[in-house]
Amino acid sequence: MNNKKNRGMTLVELLIVVAIVAILASVALPSWNSQVQKARRADARNTLMFVQVEQEKYRADNGSYASSMSALGLSTYNSTSRDYYNVSIVSSSATAFVASAAPNTNGGQNGDSCGTFAINQSGPDGSGSYASLTDCW
Repeated sequence: MNNKKNRGMTLVELLIVVAIVAILASVALPSWNSQVQKARRADARNTLMFVQVEQEKYRADNGSYASSMSALGLSTYNSTSRDYYNVSIVSSSATAFVASAAPNTNGGQNGDSCGTFAINQSGPDGSGSYASLTDCW
């Protein structure tokens, strides 16, 4: 009979567990990062939709669209909730406006494939260098 007591894991067993955890992390981390970027994009789009609503309210009262975030009363609202995007009014007139949400260069969205989101008086704007309506909105 063997009187040897089991005293825990061997080094080989520990290395196997560490290897399995590393493999799982290498598979899960890119998927996690992708979901986080999508959530940040949704925050930027929601902020732009809010700006669009505020622009329509401003136009109803003043006859033209506001030319700045502060004119809308949103001077402290020029970034998304975690500062991943900078929101601004790009252009405005009596009949049209364009607002954009550009990735903050110091934030986690810098280098995002969707780039800058934009919205105008008609809704999401995918023209020019703005984020694609089919892939990003």
